[in-house]
Amino acid sequence: MHWVATMLAMAGAVMLAGCGSRAAVPVEDLGGGQDVARFALTSLKGTRNGDRLDVAALFGDGKSQLAVELHFRVTPPTTLDAGQWKGLGGEGGVRERSSTFLGGQSGPPSIGGSFDLVGAAGQPLYRIRIPVQALDKPL
Repeated sequence: MHWVATMLAMAGAVMLAGCGSRAAVPVEDLGGGQDVARFALTSLKGTRNGDRLDVAALFGDGKSQLAVELHFRVTPPTTLDAGQWKGLGGEGGVRERSSTFLGGQSGPPSIGGSFDLVGAAGQPLYRIRIPVQALDKPL
């Protein structure tokens, strides 16, 4: 009878461990054909000017880099107004999947979100994720 309780407890622990969310990867290949598994967010800078927020994000793995410029309109709700990316042998526009903006009334503004980097034909090539963080380095 004791072993049944032990087995049930172990099965429950395994199920709970399987329900945990995976850490979001900073750069995901959606069809760009590049190995981005080791890419990390290496730099994030931004400046707020009234209802505009301009952000520059740099991702890399020590060998290759991906530069992304994001331009937000921060009048509620915050939306991506325009974006461009360059690197990994390509360039193109940016589509917002989600974003979070914290106004920074008592400090620098904060931004985060998920964005698709699209190629010339409009197809998504990469997805980037920026964890919400303060923009304490101006552009």
